[in-house]
Amino acid sequence: MPRISYVDPGAVEDPEIRGYLEYARQHGTPRPESQAIRAHCPNVIRAFSQAWELTFRNGVLDHRIKELCRVYVSKSVECSYCGLQRSVKGRQQGLTEDAYDELLDFASSGTYSERETAALAYTNAIVWDANLADDALWERLHRHFTEPELVELGFFVALTLGQQRWIKTLGIGHRQLLADTDAGLAPTAVDIGIP
Repeated sequence: MPRISYVDPGAVEDPEIRGYLEYARQHGTPRPESQAIRAHCPNVIRAFSQAWELTFRNGVLDHRIKELCRVYVSKSVECSYCGLQRSVKGRQQGLTEDAYDELLDFASSGTYSERETAALAYTNAIVWDANLADDALWERLHRHFTEPELVELGFFVALTLGQQRWIKTLGIGHRQLLADTDAGLAPTAVDIGIP
């Protein structure tokens, strides 16, 4: 069980917060468990959910790139709870499990486009070493992205990194709450029954 209890969805009276929990149950990414912890503080679940909606599900940058960067962060910081989640929207846009397999070796894999590789290099710099964001990387980034896209991606990666580091401390697992759905879980997690 988690280090911070889950809010019982049935006891939530605020319709907006109930909506965030129901969306997580139906769509995942984020999954219900992390949302039920955020629900302890209504302003936190609102702030997170609104930022997530504006910068991950929607926004100016293509969702596929944001999803690859989100899972790169998960794999990079070894957050298996987040790393086993998949964006339903990403799947609808054609992302398959193969796209996630070589994320940690993105620079040498040959799997990703130049645009995706530049975004992953930017993500790597944000997560691990800001000094990697040198003039050469910024030249690549400006060649492939508009400034609004770079701002959105930078903000989204920072939000993702902070949330995943925090979630790792909580000891949460999948299917511990509103467990009637596998929405937003990697097929491998579902197939082998990873909690």
